[in-house]
Amino acid sequence: MKWHIYTDPEHFMEQIGPFLKQREAENNLALGILTSLAAGKRRTESEPLMAAIQEGDEPALVLLMTPPNNLILVGETSRLHEDCCPFAVKSLLEMNVDVPGVIGDPAILSEFIKAWEHNTGCTAEVVMSQRIYRLDRVTEFSISPGRMRRIAAADTDLAAGWLHLFAKEIGEQLPYDKALTKARSIVEEGTLFFWEDGGRPVSMAMKTRPTANGSVVSMVYTPPEFRGRGYATSCVASLSSLLLEQGYSFCTLYTDLANNTSNKIYQNIGYRPIQDSIVYRFV
Repeated sequence: MKWHIYTDPEHFMEQIGPFLKQREAENNLALGILTSLAAGKRRTESEPLMAAIQEGDEPALVLLMTPPNNLILVGETSRLHEDCCPFAVKSLLEMNVDVPGVIGDPAILSEFIKAWEHNTGCTAEVVMSQRIYRLDRVTEFSISPGRMRRIAAADTDLAAGWLHLFAKEIGEQLPYDKALTKARSIVEEGTLFFWEDGGRPVSMAMKTRPTANGSVVSMVYTPPEFRGRGYATSCVASLSSLLLEQGYSFCTLYTDLANNTSNKIYQNIGYRPIQDSIVYRFV
């Protein structure tokens, strides 16, 4: 096994991209972030961690972290040697890398968690059990009253408030000032969409992390007073249709497995489960 550290996102993409693209939809998180890093479109608080453990000609384990976010682990379980995760942990600790948590395939993370807890004395807590879904075609559904529209500059404050509340609901910290900065950036990019009923925004969804053939739908949020009316379903379905019309072959999204409603509605419009994911934090 060999430990490789990369400092240039373009070089990392050149070396690791083909491996990630073998399962483009499942690896949408790492691949989407790496795509934006290589294009110089992603800002991080400090230098990203880009590493891989090589077994023969191909990577056995890929590690990507954009501080202060969690470490993303991607591997092929059939090729993952039993010493691979302990070796990764040892290498990270030797570099004094601060790892707040990890996200990835539960089968891979279990071995990494054991090694991390053993070597650091930290405890890993489950933040969220997730499922990754893929859509290739939107199925017919009963659309809610209203229409989808792209975010405008006048929506900045509303978007910031919803981004803040969305983060709170999924157990993440996004103070309003940072949410406002994010909203301003989103307005410039034009990647957030509202479902509007009677001229009033009632739900939102966002296009993010595009790859060669797919794009992710995320930030799906409906304020409590507007829930139960199918607005989120209509917004996600309409955005997914738009992305397919723009030339993407598929869309992907993550769900919280504890939220039975969202898992059901996404399947109703054509999303199908392709892989589980789990998020841990270290305490």
